[in-house]
Amino acid sequence: MFRFALLLLLVVTCSLQGSKAFVPAPAHVSSTSAHHTTTELFDIKRGSKVRIKRKESYWYNEVASVAAADKPGSVRYPVVVRFEKVNYAGVNTNNFAYEELEEVEEK
Repeated sequence: MFRFALLLLLVVTCSLQGSKAFVPAPAHVSSTSAHHTTTELFDIKRGSKVRIKRKESYWYNEVASVAAADKPGSVRYPVVVRFEKVNYAGVNTNNFAYEELEEVEEK
């Protein structure tokens, strides 16, 4: 009986909200703010120093150097970054999207 009442409540709630209840967010809305322009993205070139902004990365907020950079839009993670220290697997390089990197001034 409880399952039936719960199912009925779900159906009523969905019908009141219309067809937008289970529609994914539009593509132009993202969880991270893409405030970079294309010209700013092309400023990240080989040898540039960048700060990692991918929160789940082992190297989050670390500064590293760009080993290679592809055109934006060509692949999902076009920038290869090389780090001074290795992660748990002994790897010192990783690919990132331009939006996950922040260029820093060299000291």
